[in-house]
Amino acid sequence: MIFGEEEDQPMEPRQQPQQPSQPQQVRLDASAMETVYANFFALAGSPDELVIYFGTNSPLPNVNPPAIKVSHRLMLLPANAKRLLLALQQAVKAHEDRFGPIELPPPRRPENPPGQS
Repeated sequence: MIFGEEEDQPMEPRQQPQQPSQPQQVRLDASAMETVYANFFALAGSPDELVIYFGTNSPLPNVNPPAIKVSHRLMLLPANAKRLLLALQQAVKAHEDRFGPIELPPPRRPENPPGQS
């Protein structure tokens, strides 16, 4: 797969040598790729890296607080995290331009423990 191409397009070798002024194409090997679902993320970091933890929040009845299974951790250099931020901003804008605004619910307030108001 060449980044940016549809997955169903054939992967053919390039016919002409690449010009130095053109951006370089990146080939991705997706043969060992896993797809996971995440509806939870948490961030951490240091001066040298930013870390994003991904997981799934599957609330169970009578379990408080809900158990969140963290399945993946993505560690990025700060510059790459900023590139990811810019790419996500562009992707969300394109999605909203095509499908309409993405509405976020207001943040939840923590529930008071019993006996407190």
